[in-house]
Amino acid sequence: MHSCRLLVPAAALIALGCALDQPVSPDRASAVSPPANEAEVPGAQYSAAALNSAVEAVGSYHFFIPADFNGGIFGVAVDNDVSFVARRDASGEVTGRFRYVQSVEGERFIFSGSVTCLVVYDTPVLSRFPDIPAMSANRAKWGGVIEESNDPTLPAGGFLWFQSIDNNSSPGQDPPDLSTLAGFGNEAANEAFCNSANVPNPNFGPHAVGSGNITVR
Repeated sequence: MHSCRLLVPAAALIALGCALDQPVSPDRASAVSPPANEAEVPGAQYSAAALNSAVEAVGSYHFFIPADFNGGIFGVAVDNDVSFVARRDASGEVTGRFRYVQSVEGERFIFSGSVTCLVVYDTPVLSRFPDIPAMSANRAKWGGVIEESNDPTLPAGGFLWFQSIDNNSSPGQDPPDLSTLAGFGNEAANEAFCNSANVPNPNFGPHAVGSGNITVR
């Protein structure tokens, strides 16, 4: 969808915002994020709910990515806790809050802020989860502005975003709900992410939710 520069500080892979013309070397390990590009898949489209009525996505969940995921593409194990409420009314106004905690190599990176975009999409069969059937109006692409951050390399004022996929299961049951890692960038990248029907890049996710739940309605 758009390209970003990648750095590998202290063995942790991060994606910087597309607004940066040159890479900046942080002093320490920072948040792990996949590159911003996604996979274009035929059949991935807006749900009717996304265009014609109010939608809501709510989640409080945990997922863990082992260090050997996809050949060790991130270089480290990544522990993730996500809590969010996102609402979009029929006029298109978006409200909500998020809190994201990522733990990498003994460090905890905490981000919280306001949700500024939300669009709900259908989900085709994903290559990483071929046994989960295609579903309608179950994939929330949401993001927002970071208002508090303990990471000086990703400070307040930037944006983060997720794909949170509701597979209509109870917590801990199959098929699992799914989530991407956070993407980080500027406001334009955040809006472009929400407004694209593209599914997660299979090289980087999505990942099965281990506990908690996602609801998209």
